[in-house]
Amino acid sequence: MAQVLVTVPNLHWVHTTVASFIVKLMLNSGHQLRLEWPSLKPYENYANTTAMRFVEGPWEFWLSVDNDNPPGLDRNPLDLCAANKDIVGFPTPIYHFTGKTPGERPFYHNGYDWDPLVQAYREHPVKAGLQEVDAVGTGMILFHRRVFEHPDMQRGAFARITDQHGRVETGADLAMCQRAKAAGFHIFCAYDYPCDQFSEISLNEMARAFLEMYQRLGNGPSHA
Repeated sequence: MAQVLVTVPNLHWVHTTVASFIVKLMLNSGHQLRLEWPSLKPYENYANTTAMRFVEGPWEFWLSVDNDNPPGLDRNPLDLCAANKDIVGFPTPIYHFTGKTPGERPFYHNGYDWDPLVQAYREHPVKAGLQEVDAVGTGMILFHRRVFEHPDMQRGAFARITDQHGRVETGADLAMCQRAKAAGFHIFCAYDYPCDQFSEISLNEMARAFLEMYQRLGNGPSHA
């Protein structure tokens, strides 16, 4: 049994599926839990503040669960404490259509490999079991305390990377992963523990996105 800090970052709103998951987790986690609902803004302020609170406390693991990002199956992410990995992300579907390269799917899962040829992250292709990756999203993520005991991870691990004009080039989650890998830590994505995510999107845009995908496959309607 491990001591685990569980946090649900929110702006005073939590999806009912996340609340239900947290209730089940607290009642039957198999571990000793401390639950907190921080509402710090912006996200990197929450993450960096909580990372420091984590290593100052007695906990061995930290599970962060976004307010709209529940597990997609009835599984306990704290099962992965037994794997004793540095960082484990839980794959979440990301919808993105506008501006995508022609031929790409309008959604992907947020476990990534770095592609040096294009200097960008690509979706990890193998979606089974516990896969080592270069980066994960932080919608649901499990950290071992040794990650934030490292001095390099105590200097704004989640700070976004910007260009010379202050425009964001790398968000808080991928920036943290870059710093963790540079510090020698290993990152995994637990594809047997998929998540769901609730987002507000345009149904017209979604229809166009899937229509384009169907047409590439040579079937489906000719118009949305």
